[in-house]
Amino acid sequence: MDLVPFHIGGIAIDPPLALAPMAEVTDTYYRSLIKELGGVGLVVSEFISAEGLTRANRRSHQMLTFSEAERPVSIQIYGGNPDRMDDAAAIVEEQGIDIVDINMGCPVKKIVGSGAGSALLKDFDRASSIVEKICRRVKIPVTVKVRKGWESDDVLPLLKRFEEIGVAAIAIHGRTRNDCYSGASDWDYIAGVKRELRIPVFGNGDVKTPEDAVRMFQTTGVDGVMIGRAALHNPFIFRDIIAHVSGHVVEDETDRRIEAMMRYLRKIDTAPQIDKWKLHKARTVIGWFSKGIPNAKNLRTGLNDITSIDDVLRLLDQTLERAVA
Repeated sequence: MDLVPFHIGGIAIDPPLALAPMAEVTDTYYRSLIKELGGVGLVVSEFISAEGLTRANRRSHQMLTFSEAERPVSIQIYGGNPDRMDDAAAIVEEQGIDIVDINMGCPVKKIVGSGAGSALLKDFDRASSIVEKICRRVKIPVTVKVRKGWESDDVLPLLKRFEEIGVAAIAIHGRTRNDCYSGASDWDYIAGVKRELRIPVFGNGDVKTPEDAVRMFQTTGVDGVMIGRAALHNPFIFRDIIAHVSGHVVEDETDRRIEAMMRYLRKIDTAPQIDKWKLHKARTVIGWFSKGIPNAKNLRTGLNDITSIDDVLRLLDQTLERAVA
């Protein structure tokens, strides 16, 4: 099969693969790494509070940081107040971002309890009001990420409203809010949404391998595939999908994983955040990327004694030397 590029507004998504928004993960450092590794057509930020942006919260505004190399880049915002969401979208646009995305899929209790995330799937009128105000306010493309419903698969009527309002694309996760991440993503429902909408649709959920991505394209007819958790353990998954479609065999070698870890560490080493944050990020990302490599347990154990990013880099050098010896 061919991976066919498409457009969100005037923004080309080529290849038609996207890094999904993930809280505490898809900051500028992670997004730029995934972009450098190749194969991804769009990267989306971790969700950012509309309340934080409009009240000039320092951390919320830091989360708007992006590099030119990430383009096209989408910033995702969340909130339940139409006026706050409207103003937050305008702040995103002022930063020079390509796309603003609205979070209507997060199932986390704290977010839902504030009337944001997937809680909006219980109130189609309020959800539509938020989207309509944002579409009127900003000139950049507006997209929405949703689940297939709150308790049942009933989100399609809302998506049709979004299309009429002027939303440029939809990303749909094939689980309800009540499903959270249990059970299987309902690709049949995603296929039904794609058949009913004229705007581009991303399919999301249970794409863990290149073969899964191809199957989602073929069985649902979606314009794009959005991948989240699988990119934590295999940051090369987008590049691997391209290779798979081209008929190339991909070997998940230790050295490419360690190189990715080193790239990420060099990025966060220059970040303005405190060392404690950097070491936490180093341990977290190496924990993900080291899955499946020889002596990974020893590598992760060695992280207990690190005090600087230089310590981690030396530890990775030693691991790579043992792997190729």
